[in-house]
Amino acid sequence: MATKSWVSVLACFTILFAGILCAQEFRGTILGRVSDPSGALVPGAKVTITNQETNVPVNAETNAEGNYVAPYMIPGTYRVVVAADGFKKWVRENVIGQINARLVPRN
Repeated sequence: MATKSWVSVLACFTILFAGILCAQEFRGTILGRVSDPSGALVPGAKVTITNQETNVPVNAETNAEGNYVAPYMIPGTYRVVVAADGFKKWVRENVIGQINARLVPRN
C-alpha cells in the first residue's frame, strides 16, 4: 500500500511541476518567411543566422511555403542573411535573440 501512495505523490508532483520544468528553456527561435518584392514566396532560399558575438553560424533553408525556422538559439545579437538565385542578398544586422522568444526579423 505504501508503494501506491508513493506513486500517487510522485504523479501529483510531476503534474504540478511539469509546467515549471518546461519553462526552464533559455534558448529562443528565429523564424521567418522569405518573399520577393511582389509578395511571391521563395522556396529553397539559403538563410544564414550568425551570432555576432561568437561568429557561430546556423544554416537553414526555406520550405515550399518560404518559411524557415532556427530553433534553440542562445540569447545574443545575430546577423541574418538570406540568399536565393536570381535575387539580391538580404542582410539584417543586430537582431536581438532573447530567452524563450520567437523572433521574426523584418525589413
